[in-house]
Amino acid sequence: MFFRFVDRTATKHEIQSALLDIAATNGEVLSDARALNLAARFKKGLFDPDLARFIQYSDPTGETATRHADKALGLAA
Repeated sequence: MFFRFVDRTATKHEIQSALLDIAATNGEVLSDARALNLAARFKKGLFDPDLARFIQYSDPTGETATRHADKALGLAA
């Protein structure tokens, strides 16, 4: 099972499972204990730089700005 996005509404164990799945898919080494620790920090709303390696955050405003910039440069239709 592969989760691309994980949000704070998921349980700590669901987040842990997602992190382990993402790490395995990316060929990263992540222990169960470390995944649970990261999940707990994420659930509390604390940013941990290690999470950036596993979770991709959605940024609709940034994505819209990028599309507009690409269009202005003639890089996208």
